[in-house]
Amino acid sequence: MSDDPDATSESERRFATRELSYAEELHYFRLALRNYAEAALLLHRRHGDVVRKRLPRRALWFVHPRHLRRILRTNVRNYPKAGPSGGLYDYLRPILGNGLFVSDGELWTRQRRILAPEFRTATVGRFLPVIVERTQEMLDEWARSVDGEARDISDDMMRLTMWVVGGSMFKSDLRQEAEAIGHALELQLRQSTRQILSAGLLRPWMPTPGNLEARRAARELDALVRGIVTRGRAGDVGEVDVLSRLLVARDGETGEAMSDQQLVDEVKSLILAGHETTSLTLAWTFYLLAHHPEVEARLVEEVTRVLGDRPPRPEDVPELIYTRMVLFEVMRLYPPVPAVPRIAIDDDEFDGVRVRAGENTNVVPFVTHRHPEFWTHPDVFDPQRFHPSRIDAIEPYAYLPFLRGRRACLGEHFAMLEGVVSLAMLVRRFHLEWAEARAMQTRPISTLRFERPLRMRVRAR
Repeated sequence: MSDDPDATSESERRFATRELSYAEELHYFRLALRNYAEAALLLHRRHGDVVRKRLPRRALWFVHPRHLRRILRTNVRNYPKAGPSGGLYDYLRPILGNGLFVSDGELWTRQRRILAPEFRTATVGRFLPVIVERTQEMLDEWARSVDGEARDISDDMMRLTMWVVGGSMFKSDLRQEAEAIGHALELQLRQSTRQILSAGLLRPWMPTPGNLEARRAARELDALVRGIVTRGRAGDVGEVDVLSRLLVARDGETGEAMSDQQLVDEVKSLILAGHETTSLTLAWTFYLLAHHPEVEARLVEEVTRVLGDRPPRPEDVPELIYTRMVLFEVMRLYPPVPAVPRIAIDDDEFDGVRVRAGENTNVVPFVTHRHPEFWTHPDVFDPQRFHPSRIDAIEPYAYLPFLRGRRACLGEHFAMLEGVVSLAMLVRRFHLEWAEARAMQTRPISTLRFERPLRMRVRAR
């Protein structure tokens, strides 16, 4: 906070916390049950940057970059994923155990220290051959289909990114497991979202049909992943895949190796984080390109000029500038993770906002990415926002598809490499047409999915 009393008073007026009436609470609760991302956007446009809600649980909703900076960086230790009494991430533990995506504290620090070297900018390039090979296999599948055939592109992108994760992380194409893993994750993420939005009425231990189905899916996923780890221990791994290195990794400070259960949990986190976000980004990209032919034309021109008729090489990736701009803008409109919950450990106060110990604090990138103070015509798809001459002017915490600060996504560089290379190869060979009259809406669970299958016609160029 500023030492200037006038400045402090102005910020307090600017960010006065909006308290909703019970009628408003019920209205937004009903909206959130259907689509919590769109409900949060409406909440911001009607009530401002800081809102305290009581349903489904007492929580503060933050969307302004200066507040996100405080929660995710300057006072990050006060806002962990789980507080002393647990938190929303507890609903994800049946899916991911204590993997990096869910863990916190000393466990998270140790696991992050082990995994971080695998995903640095200088090291992810070793995955390029796998990305190219798996994308070519999807191109071959499309080439074998009837020209103009409508396909579920969201399913195709899920399978493609699962193949890439399998080949790069576990030295396995995961072809046999891909559909089962994807289905198991879908069931569990969908049910955990229902539990989170139920105001505490739907607990994971309750024997409801949805909970029972999610438990069966959890057991199936756990068995599939244990099979991957078992094959890894038997030597069915390679020199570049991550599992090989996890099996021999030792904590630099303690010298400890991971337990079998921790290995299983980390592999599940890598599968979810490694394929889910990239598959959604690619699928949303094809949806937007179908509605913006001028963007697609420029994208195809760049890809053709840079690649010609050959597969991407390491030196090509930095030259695919517009391709990267398109992906950045897609993730602005459709961030893979639309909202991020935290819990305050201690009382906090900033800009006149008082956060109470134990209070839920929700960071909402889906809304921040459309904040009119930081984005001109925020609902318009415009990759030029991310032109290299303009990107440095973007307020960092106004754009966070991979989050920022201490808990920034570990796989950001891997995801961008995969996204750029796969998109370039796919659009060079095929044009995808929108196959329906009705516009697509979002269906946020823990990630920002589609409300229905993404049916598009695949035509060879």
